[in-house]
Formats: sequence, C-alpha cells, structure tokens
Amino acid sequence: MGTNGYLCMILTHLKIEKGAIMSNSGKLLEGFVAQIEKILLPQGISVSTNEKVFNDDGVQIAEFDIEIEGKVGSTNLKWLIECRDRPSHGAAPGAWIEQLVGRRDRFGFNKVIAVSTTGFADSATIYAKEAGIELRTVTESHLEDISDWFLPNKMTVTRRGAILKNAVLLVDKDIPDKYRIALEKRLVAVEPSDPILISTETDQHVTVCEAMQIAVNKTGNLYDDLNTDGASKEINLRVIFESDDSHFVVESEVGRIRIAEILFTGDLSVTIEEVPISTINNYENTSHDEHIASSVGFNFNIESLPVEMAFHKINETGEMHISLGASKEIN
Repeated sequence: MGTNGYLCMILTHLKIEKGAIMSNSGKLLEGFVAQIEKILLPQGISVSTNEKVFNDDGVQIAEFDIEIEGKVGSTNLKWLIECRDRPSHGAAPGAWIEQLVGRRDRFGFNKVIAVSTTGFADSATIYAKEAGIELRTVTESHLEDISDWFLPNKMTVTRRGAILKNAVLLVDKDIPDKYRIALEKRLVAVEPSDPILISTETDQHVTVCEAMQIAVNKTGNLYDDLNTDGASKEINLRVIFESDDSHFVVESEVGRIRIAEILFTGDLSVTIEEVPISTINNYENTSHDEHIASSVGFNFNIESLPVEMAFHKINETGEMHISLGASKEIN
C-alpha cells in the first residue's frame, strides 16, 4: 500500500564567519526594540507588539506598537513604547510627543517611551522632558563599531531539503483482511498534505512527508556526504515500528490500523548560501544619555518565511543574547 507525494522539509544549519557586509534594506524597529526589552525585563512581565484596541461597538480605536504589562512587587506596570521610522520626514516632531501624552492619559499607561530612528526635534525634546515621556533612539552603526565584541560579518546558511517520491505503508502479515482492505481504501484518496498518520506516542496527526522528515532526522547521518552547494542523492529508507508505545496508526472505517513499517523513497539535497550582515543597530536612551544595547542582524529565508537571527549585546551586563524569529520590516 503506497502513497505518492512531494516536499518534506528544509532543515537550516548556520555558520558565522567573516565576509562582506550588505547595506540595510529595511528597518526591523518594533521587533528589535521588543527583543531588547524582553531581555532586560524580569520574568513575568509580558511584552506584546501591535496590540489593537476596540471600543464597545467593535471599532478599532488604537493600535499600540509595544505594550509592556506585569507586576513588580506590589506595583502594576503598564508601559507603552511607540516607534517612529520615517527617514524622509526628519527628526520626530513635538506633535508626535503630544499624541503620546494623549495616549498615556486616555489609556492609563504608567510610562510612555518614544523611539525614533531619526532623533528628535528640539520641540520634541523640550516637551518630552516637561511631560515625562522618555526618549530613545535606534540608529545604524558600522562594522568597526562592533569589532570589540562581534568579529564575523557573514553567515553560511546550509539548507537540507528532502523530497518524498513514494511511501509504502506496511501492516503486520497476520492482520485480518478486513483491516488490510480498509487501509487500502483509506489510502486511495490520500493527498500529500493529508495528516493520515497518528502517533501513538504524542497523538499528533502527521503527513507521510512529515513522517519521512522524522525518520530522516532520527537516522542522523544521511546528509553527511552532501557537503557542496546543490548536492543531492536518492534514498530508500525503511522504518520499522516495533514499539507498542511508539508507532503510527491510520484511522479507517473499521477503526485504527497499526502501521508496522514504512518504506520511503525520496531525494535529499543541500543548498549553501552566504548571508551578509543586514543590520547593525544601537539602542540608546537619549533622555538619560545611556547606551542600552547593540545588535547585529542577519536576514534569510527558511522555505518562504523571512527570518532574522540577531545577536544583542547588553551594555549594562556585557552579556550577548541571540534571538531567532520571523522578521518584520517597518516602513
């Protein structure tokens, strides 16, 4: 009993090294600031981005860039961080600070922080000090400015892919014919995206492609001889499920049918890409003339998802933190 399909996985391996630097094509402002704040804040304090606020009629009345909430001791925190990234408009004006004061008063924030990539006009700085709005900046930096803590300037991304050509699902030879017939009937209409396999260990429903991914990962060494860009090979992989506690079953009209073995046929491939640094940023508190953190970011894709890996050095502690997540450009 077999099923045909395609696409299984892309595994990404990363190596950091020296190389050329690419100019920044977009700011990741809110995500960057939120990442740093999560590092700095104690556990139990939540940091959320792009929170929408609706009135009683379901109409959106506000959206907060970054909202920080929690409790420290007996004090409830409710902070707002608003970000402004408008290079063509120059320094953030005093009118923006006035808007933030209004938001603070209307929505009951304990503290409001304004973050700009272009600095602040004199009117904004003066009024922010009067109104108690903290000012911060995120500015681009250069390789020489981070050479004391970050030497590499490129990352090698190795993507390990697998394509499922065919899979044969085998049942125990002593199983009654009615189960064998029911399984054949179930597999006739199966599409590659159908999660027909159920793990008895986790109760998770997976596709045959995902089952191949699991098998390839567990085998561990199938990519060892694929070490150049574009390298590929065909594999025939036999997986036997002997454990009563860990195997796959298929739901059918006569109940769950245990799968004894799966024979996978497919192709493994490797692509290698050198990714230059995309961002080098400094995060500073201009209200108190304090350098908060520096960050180095690499942008690349995993399948079609844009991803950023960033290395953050916290100035106060000297610690370096690494973050990996979906990237989000702020226009």
